Amino acid sequence: MARPPVSIRILEVTVWLGLGFALVMLLASLFAVFGGSRTDTRYVSVNPYATVTTADNPAPAPTGPPGTVSLVEPAFNATLTIAEPSPWQSFLLILPELLLTLVLCVVAVFLLLMMRSFHTGDPFTPKNARRLAVIGVLLICVAVIPQVDEWVLHTLVSGTPLQGVALHAAEDYRWAPVVGFSVLALAEFFRQGSRLRSDVQGLV
Repeated sequence: MARPPVSIRILEVTVWLGLGFALVMLLASLFAVFGGSRTDTRYVSVNPYATVTTADNPAPAPTGPPGTVSLVEPAFNATLTIAEPSPWQSFLLILPELLLTLVLCVVAVFLLLMMRSFHTGDPFTPKNARRLAVIGVLLICVAVIPQVDEWVLHTLVSGTPLQGVALHAAEDYRWAPVVGFSVLALAEFFRQGSRLRSDVQGLV
Protein backbone atom coordinates (compact mmCIF):
# COMPACT_ATOMS: atom_id res chain seq x y z
CA MET A 1 0.00 0.00 0.00
CA ALA A 2 1.42 3.35 -1.01
CA ARG A 3 2.25 5.80 1.75
CA PRO A 4 0.04 8.92 1.45
CA PRO A 5 1.65 12.36 1.23
CA VAL A 6 2.38 14.23 4.44
CA SER A 7 -0.31 16.80 3.63
CA ILE A 8 -2.94 14.05 3.42
CA ARG A 9 -1.82 12.55 6.74
CA ILE A 10 -1.95 15.98 8.40
CA LEU A 11 -5.42 16.57 6.98
CA GLU A 12 -6.56 13.18 8.21
CA VAL A 13 -5.27 13.82 11.73
CA THR A 14 -6.92 17.26 11.71
CA VAL A 15 -10.29 15.76 10.73
CA TRP A 16 -9.95 13.12 13.45
CA LEU A 17 -9.17 15.79 16.06
CA GLY A 18 -12.07 17.94 14.87
CA LEU A 19 -14.44 14.98 15.01
CA GLY A 20 -13.30 14.08 18.51
CA PHE A 21 -13.64 17.67 19.73
CA ALA A 22 -17.13 17.93 18.21
CA LEU A 23 -18.23 14.70 19.93
CA VAL A 24 -16.88 15.89 23.29
CA MET A 25 -18.71 19.21 22.95
CA LEU A 26 -21.85 17.36 21.91
CA LEU A 27 -21.76 15.15 25.00
CA ALA A 28 -20.99 18.16 27.22
CA SER A 29 -23.98 20.06 25.82
CA LEU A 30 -26.31 17.12 26.36
CA PHE A 31 -24.99 16.64 29.89
CA ALA A 32 -25.61 20.34 30.63
CA VAL A 33 -29.28 19.91 29.72
CA PHE A 34 -29.79 17.99 32.96
CA GLY A 35 -27.44 20.15 35.04
CA GLY A 36 -28.29 22.03 38.21
CA SER A 37 -29.66 25.52 38.74
CA ARG A 38 -28.20 28.00 36.30
CA THR A 39 -29.10 30.63 33.75
CA ASP A 40 -28.97 29.66 30.10
CA THR A 41 -28.32 32.34 27.52
CA ARG A 42 -28.62 32.64 23.77
CA TYR A 43 -27.53 35.48 21.49
CA VAL A 44 -30.39 36.66 19.32
CA SER A 45 -31.19 39.45 16.90
CA VAL A 46 -34.16 41.68 17.66
CA ASN A 47 -36.08 43.70 15.10
CA PRO A 48 -37.76 46.46 17.16
CA TYR A 49 -39.74 47.65 14.13
CA ALA A 50 -41.52 44.28 13.87
CA THR A 51 -42.11 43.93 17.61
CA VAL A 52 -45.76 43.91 18.70
CA THR A 53 -45.43 43.79 22.47
CA THR A 54 -45.12 46.17 25.38
CA ALA A 55 -42.10 44.25 26.67
CA ASP A 56 -39.62 46.59 24.99
CA ASN A 57 -37.72 47.23 28.21
CA PRO A 58 -37.45 43.95 30.09
CA ALA A 59 -35.54 43.60 33.31
CA PRO A 60 -31.75 43.74 32.91
CA ALA A 61 -31.47 40.31 34.53
CA PRO A 62 -33.77 37.27 34.52
CA THR A 63 -36.23 37.38 37.40
CA GLY A 64 -39.17 35.30 38.45
CA PRO A 65 -39.71 31.58 38.89
CA PRO A 66 -37.67 28.90 37.12
CA GLY A 67 -38.17 28.99 33.38
CA THR A 68 -38.62 32.77 33.20
CA VAL A 69 -37.57 34.06 29.79
CA SER A 70 -36.22 37.60 29.40
CA LEU A 71 -34.03 39.78 27.22
CA VAL A 72 -30.85 41.56 28.23
CA GLU A 73 -29.84 44.72 26.36
CA PRO A 74 -32.92 44.83 24.13
CA ALA A 75 -31.79 46.21 20.77
CA PHE A 76 -30.87 44.83 17.38
CA ASN A 77 -28.45 42.50 19.20
CA ALA A 78 -29.58 41.07 22.52
CA THR A 79 -29.22 38.08 24.81
CA LEU A 80 -32.12 35.81 25.55
CA THR A 81 -31.85 34.50 29.11
CA ILE A 82 -33.75 31.74 30.89
CA ALA A 83 -33.49 31.55 34.67
CA GLU A 84 -33.16 27.97 35.92
CA PRO A 85 -34.41 26.47 32.65
CA SER A 86 -36.16 23.14 32.49
CA PRO A 87 -34.42 20.30 30.62
CA TRP A 88 -36.81 20.91 27.70
CA GLN A 89 -35.88 24.61 27.53
CA SER A 90 -32.17 23.79 27.74
CA PHE A 91 -32.53 21.21 24.99
CA LEU A 92 -34.33 23.71 22.75
CA LEU A 93 -31.55 26.25 23.29
CA ILE A 94 -28.87 23.87 22.06
CA LEU A 95 -30.99 22.17 19.36
CA PRO A 96 -29.71 24.28 16.39
CA GLU A 97 -26.08 23.84 17.42
CA LEU A 98 -26.77 20.17 18.09
CA LEU A 99 -28.08 19.67 14.55
CA LEU A 100 -25.11 21.55 13.07
CA THR A 101 -22.65 19.48 15.10
CA LEU A 102 -24.29 16.21 14.03
CA VAL A 103 -24.20 17.22 10.36
CA LEU A 104 -20.53 18.23 10.59
CA CYS A 105 -19.68 14.97 12.37
CA VAL A 106 -21.26 12.97 9.54
CA VAL A 107 -19.38 15.12 7.03
CA ALA A 108 -16.15 14.39 8.90
CA VAL A 109 -16.82 10.64 8.75
CA PHE A 110 -17.32 10.78 4.98
CA LEU A 111 -14.13 12.83 4.63
CA LEU A 112 -12.21 10.22 6.58
CA LEU A 113 -13.60 7.48 4.33
CA MET A 114 -12.48 9.49 1.31
CA MET A 115 -9.01 10.03 2.68
CA ARG A 116 -8.53 6.29 3.10
CA SER A 117 -8.65 6.03 -0.68
CA PHE A 118 -5.58 8.30 -0.85
CA HIS A 119 -3.60 5.49 0.75
CA THR A 120 -4.07 3.55 -2.48
CA GLY A 121 -3.32 6.60 -4.61
CA ASP A 122 -6.69 6.35 -6.36
CA PRO A 123 -9.13 9.01 -5.13
CA PHE A 124 -11.12 9.27 -8.38
CA THR A 125 -13.58 6.48 -7.73
CA PRO A 126 -17.38 6.28 -7.96
CA LYS A 127 -17.51 5.72 -4.19
CA ASN A 128 -15.73 9.01 -3.52
CA ALA A 129 -18.02 10.79 -5.97
CA ARG A 130 -21.03 9.48 -4.06
CA ARG A 131 -19.45 10.46 -0.75
CA LEU A 132 -18.85 14.00 -1.98
CA ALA A 133 -22.44 14.17 -3.22
CA VAL A 134 -23.69 13.15 0.23
CA ILE A 135 -21.45 15.78 1.85
CA GLY A 136 -22.82 18.43 -0.51
CA VAL A 137 -26.42 17.51 0.28
CA LEU A 138 -25.70 17.53 4.03
CA LEU A 139 -24.15 21.01 3.80
CA ILE A 140 -27.15 22.28 1.84
CA CYS A 141 -29.39 20.88 4.58
CA VAL A 142 -27.58 23.15 7.06
CA ALA A 143 -29.52 26.00 5.45
CA VAL A 144 -32.66 24.57 7.12
CA ILE A 145 -31.25 25.15 10.61
CA PRO A 146 -32.35 28.86 10.71
CA GLN A 147 -35.96 27.69 10.30
CA VAL A 148 -35.44 25.31 13.21
CA ASP A 149 -33.92 28.20 15.14
CA GLU A 150 -36.94 30.40 14.44
CA TRP A 151 -39.25 27.65 15.72
CA VAL A 152 -37.09 27.23 18.84
CA LEU A 153 -37.20 30.95 19.68
CA HIS A 154 -40.95 31.11 19.02
CA THR A 155 -41.50 28.13 21.32
CA LEU A 156 -39.32 29.54 24.09
CA VAL A 157 -41.07 32.92 24.23
CA SER A 158 -44.58 31.57 23.60
CA GLY A 159 -46.85 32.47 26.50
CA THR A 160 -44.35 34.96 27.98
CA PRO A 161 -44.29 38.78 27.87
CA LEU A 162 -41.75 38.45 25.03
CA GLN A 163 -44.16 36.60 22.76
CA GLY A 164 -44.56 39.56 20.42
CA VAL A 165 -40.85 40.39 20.17
CA ALA A 166 -39.45 39.81 16.68
CA LEU A 167 -36.56 37.52 17.63
CA HIS A 168 -34.20 36.02 15.09
CA ALA A 169 -31.18 33.78 15.44
CA ALA A 170 -27.87 35.63 15.59
CA GLU A 171 -26.09 32.85 13.69
CA ASP A 172 -25.82 33.08 9.90
CA TYR A 173 -25.84 29.92 7.79
CA ARG A 174 -26.01 31.53 4.37
CA TRP A 175 -22.63 30.00 3.59
CA ALA A 176 -24.10 26.49 3.65
CA PRO A 177 -25.83 26.41 0.21
CA VAL A 178 -22.81 27.98 -1.51
CA VAL A 179 -20.40 25.45 0.00
CA GLY A 180 -22.85 22.61 -0.52
CA PHE A 181 -23.34 23.28 -4.24
CA SER A 182 -19.57 23.72 -4.63
CA VAL A 183 -19.04 20.26 -3.13
CA LEU A 184 -21.71 18.84 -5.44
CA ALA A 185 -19.80 20.32 -8.39
CA LEU A 186 -16.63 18.69 -7.04
CA ALA A 187 -18.52 15.40 -6.78
CA GLU A 188 -19.40 15.66 -10.46
CA PHE A 189 -15.73 16.32 -11.21
CA PHE A 190 -14.80 13.13 -9.35
CA ARG A 191 -17.54 11.22 -11.17
CA GLN A 192 -16.32 12.36 -14.56
CA GLY A 193 -12.72 11.62 -13.55
CA SER A 194 -13.58 8.07 -12.57
CA ARG A 195 -15.52 7.57 -15.82
CA LEU A 196 -12.62 8.92 -17.88
CA ARG A 197 -10.19 6.61 -16.09
CA SER A 198 -12.44 3.63 -16.81
CA ASP A 199 -12.61 4.60 -20.49
CA VAL A 200 -8.85 4.94 -20.71
CA GLN A 201 -8.29 1.58 -19.01
CA GLY A 202 -10.70 0.01 -21.49
CA LEU A 203 -8.54 1.25 -24.38
CA VAL A 204 -5.33 -0.17 -22.99
